[in-house]
Amino acid sequence: MQFAQGIRRLFLGMLACLLLIGLSATYWAIAGRGSLLLRDDNPRLIEAIADIQRGAIYDRGGQLLAETTASEAGLRRRYLRPSTYSVVGYYSLRYGAGAAEAAFGELLSGSSAVMTLRDYVERQLLKLPQVGADIRLTVDANIQDALAAAMGDAAGTIVVLNAQSGAIQALLSQPGFDPNALDEDWRELAEAASQPFFNRALQGHYQLGGAMYMLLLAQALRSDADVTMRFPKADAPVSFKDGMTITCVIKPEQSELSLIDAYIYGCPAAFQAHWLAEPRQDLAPILAPFAFDAPVTLAGFPQPEPIDLPAAAEALDEETLMLRALHGQGDVTTTPLHTAAIMAAIATDGKAVAPAILSATRPPDAAQWRPLTTETSAPPILSADVARELRGILRRAWSILGDGPAGDVGANIVRSQSGDQRQIWLTGFVANADGAANSFVILLENSDDAPRLISIGQTLVRALAQHHQGQPAS
Repeated sequence: MQFAQGIRRLFLGMLACLLLIGLSATYWAIAGRGSLLLRDDNPRLIEAIADIQRGAIYDRGGQLLAETTASEAGLRRRYLRPSTYSVVGYYSLRYGAGAAEAAFGELLSGSSAVMTLRDYVERQLLKLPQVGADIRLTVDANIQDALAAAMGDAAGTIVVLNAQSGAIQALLSQPGFDPNALDEDWRELAEAASQPFFNRALQGHYQLGGAMYMLLLAQALRSDADVTMRFPKADAPVSFKDGMTITCVIKPEQSELSLIDAYIYGCPAAFQAHWLAEPRQDLAPILAPFAFDAPVTLAGFPQPEPIDLPAAAEALDEETLMLRALHGQGDVTTTPLHTAAIMAAIATDGKAVAPAILSATRPPDAAQWRPLTTETSAPPILSADVARELRGILRRAWSILGDGPAGDVGANIVRSQSGDQRQIWLTGFVANADGAANSFVILLENSDDAPRLISIGQTLVRALAQHHQGQPAS
């Protein structure tokens, strides 16, 4: 009797175990199938990702920038245009994706949701290889090549926008890296002091420095102030109590300057004298239309990162903080992309634009490109009258900077200091005879080399002119 009870308990225990195993198998086969398949260490998932035929990436003119090639070792991503590495980005099974490869990863990999019966049959039943769509960017590879050659080994960034549509025609960040060797060089790149993964055009938060004078000049024009009134000793340096001293970017021929002259030559003393002579104003309303607290970005691309500002507020008195803010050395920062958008507003009678970088897609089973359109409805950030006056001042500034290519060009040099680094900027616009215009920003880090900056600007103007005439940029 006791033996029979033991057998019965053993049988019930085995039955319970079989039931648990059956329930577990049922769960993993039906309810938990997705979570099991999607585990990062699932070799089938890794193999499936490795077999994806990512779409190609082209520039606006149809020049190939990135493609997937087959070899005995499997599929490999290949990047063909070094000047476009910072905008095309990278794709790696081990390290993921960056820049355009990340922003448009769903299109390039064909990983969008199953939408048709054909999609279902090919993916779920026939298990055919997953093929992504091709994409066409708004950037021009010829312009990128010309600008990269002009930059040489300098650290910095260049952004060129179509001032009407916001389409990015060039985006260069240096130093960069070769995405073809990413897997081999990853550790060295990640530890490099030069921060090759840091996209200066999109992520770099820089203090405004002399760019603040354009905003102060715009405010003076709006309020009908006498911007031609001359200030004595306007070429003198300005020093702060914390030891920082700022001087004219270009040495003027005379010491008495108007606000317009002071902006053109980048001289701080006239703006400080003008500001202190007026009833004390708050800078916030002057800065508000330019939205520095919410800089424009590109979805899916690296986003702006904060910087360590050079002075802690608690260490400085109120007067010094006010003067630092007046000269763009306060707590307001900008990105090169955001600055290019502001310059686009100056080039188009004050109209704001939203930068965009994708111009068309081509599904794997299609022969024709499907163009994309972007529309912006943001309110103007400047009045048309003020924008036109600023364009005239920028034209005069460009003419003073030196002999350059002919055309409707306006640009100015400013300096700034962010943390322990100095920057020198060239910001402006290039307009065509047909009314189209481009805005641009060129920034060199840890540099005060104005001649080199001007030379890069001249190369940019020539490249845009040749692009407009349908010729390769040189």
